[in-house]
Amino acid sequence: MRIVLAFDGELLVSPVPGSGITGQREAVACVVEAMDGLLLAGHELVIVHGNAPQVGYVLLRGEAARHIVHTLPLDICGADTQGATGYMLQQALHNWFERQGIHRQVATVLTQVVVEDNKPVSEPAHKGIGPFFDYDRAQGYEMTRGWEFELVTGHGYQRVVPCLTPSRVVEAGLIKRLSQLGVLVICAGGGGIPVRADVTGNLVGVEAVVDKSQTATLLAQELEAEALIFVSAMEKIARGLIANRPNRLLKVDITMVDNYLQRRPALEDGWRNKLIASANFLLSGGKDAFIVAPEQLKELNTYFQKGKR
Repeated sequence: MRIVLAFDGELLVSPVPGSGITGQREAVACVVEAMDGLLLAGHELVIVHGNAPQVGYVLLRGEAARHIVHTLPLDICGADTQGATGYMLQQALHNWFERQGIHRQVATVLTQVVVEDNKPVSEPAHKGIGPFFDYDRAQGYEMTRGWEFELVTGHGYQRVVPCLTPSRVVEAGLIKRLSQLGVLVICAGGGGIPVRADVTGNLVGVEAVVDKSQTATLLAQELEAEALIFVSAMEKIARGLIANRPNRLLKVDITMVDNYLQRRPALEDGWRNKLIASANFLLSGGKDAFIVAPEQLKELNTYFQKGKR
């Protein structure tokens, strides 16, 4: 079965402050262990992951060392975190397969997505990134760097950047070919590196972010995947979508999406995007869409193996 798995970036960092890279490795290992049923079943898996916390760390380090090193544009931050997080996932998956005596290759593909500058993924059409600043520092960066800021109550001023809709995954053909060859592919970290074509046709980076839900759907459509699975922390799912039944295996259908969007106008953007992306996947011919926690992946694999689709 061909499946696209989209993990929230928060699942790939430790919740323990100050745990650093060791904590990230441990979090990644936990995610891989949660996938064991899907991995043993031999499904064709393509993994997409968020990178908001990881980009936040990169930007914070850059701010702390701004007096001795240059700052990084967001496309480079995206590439850095795609590579580092992909490396941790790739290594953890390789080691898991080795322990099981399974020979399967894993590859991370640095992924660019062409974005539509005039088509935000949702309203508001921006997203806060990086550290918080006081008023004077924020004003200074508005003047010297052209950054925009938003006041976050209780924290300070945070930079905001456009949140744009992906229209094409540049490396989609390569990802599809690798998957067809049996390679487990990790790609489109953070929704992909946002790029656009300049007047000569060359790709250039964009100072923006991309919602990984939309990119995951584009990939699932390109790969002709049968299932699209969004994986978030259980407490987030319970708080955002199903507080009355927190352990429910949440299977998405078009009616459910319509009901949520109509009855819950204040639904958080992240959940709204996941629901819309799931609906788009189903409308384009996909068979199953789920929003689950890591600990529910075993139950989900049982569902697939029983053929209840």
